[in-house]
Amino acid sequence: MAPLSHYGFLAITGPDTAKFLQGQTTCDVTKVDDQLSCAGAYTTPKGRIVSSFQLARTDAESYLLRMRADIVDSTQAVFAKYIVFSKAEQENVSDTYIALGLYGEQAKAAVSAAFQRCPSQAGESVNQQGNLAIQIDQDGKLYECWVKAADIASFWPLLSEKLIPQSSQHWELQLIQRGLGEVSANTVDSFIPQMLNYQLTGAVSFTKGCYTGQEVVARMEYKGKLKRPMYRIKVAAIELEAGTDLYSTEGEQSIGNIVNSVTIDDQHSEALAVITSKAVDQGTVVVGTDKATIEVLSLPYAITN
Repeated sequence: MAPLSHYGFLAITGPDTAKFLQGQTTCDVTKVDDQLSCAGAYTTPKGRIVSSFQLARTDAESYLLRMRADIVDSTQAVFAKYIVFSKAEQENVSDTYIALGLYGEQAKAAVSAAFQRCPSQAGESVNQQGNLAIQIDQDGKLYECWVKAADIASFWPLLSEKLIPQSSQHWELQLIQRGLGEVSANTVDSFIPQMLNYQLTGAVSFTKGCYTGQEVVARMEYKGKLKRPMYRIKVAAIELEAGTDLYSTEGEQSIGNIVNSVTIDDQHSEALAVITSKAVDQGTVVVGTDKATIEVLSLPYAITN
């Protein structure tokens, strides 16, 4: 179990909340209810991601968006331009909720003990008086718990009894291995959803109708050719920051960027990176001033256009 202090929360409440989010985000908000959450993103009119998040409903008119803490304020500022036309309000509630990541063979039992029952499929959520447990993976070994700070004392003993406390780096590695990329402050406005493989991980709906940036995202899906998808990579003996440029040995222009990364040990790092397919196929990708070469690792899904 890992504390996810790098996450923050934006709450949106009011009778028009679902309608507002449906018109602004890539996910189909009409499918989100008390027992189902979803991943999604907010994009600019040009289709570039400003915010990526996990969305869950806490009651009929209230939703929580969990995202990287360093983009909560900027996301709130963007939403502020449009939410004034809706009967809805937003609030940064990062101090109200604590995010915990549970993973491993005992994660399901821990969630069941704390929430009385456990989600049974990816995206399913359990709501206990505004405290949420969400299954992230298909195998039932990866869960997020969003617990109110006021209630953490009662949840912590039940969640921690069967699990060993770990750092958030271990959680980051779980997401990287599953190909679940997240936008942070360094990568805002850098990628369209398909560049982060969101069409493969369920963070984009192509049937929901219009939303900000929808035309660009749909055109790429049906008429475009994606030249820069996201890969999982391994790099020897180097720390990688989100947004770091990658290069080809055959040129000086950037051919990609790091999305998320984690240092495994003194020997190597793993990361998700958006890279031109051509450079990956040619095996010419390098990173850092030392021009360290990369190794492309497998993902649990096939990269397609």
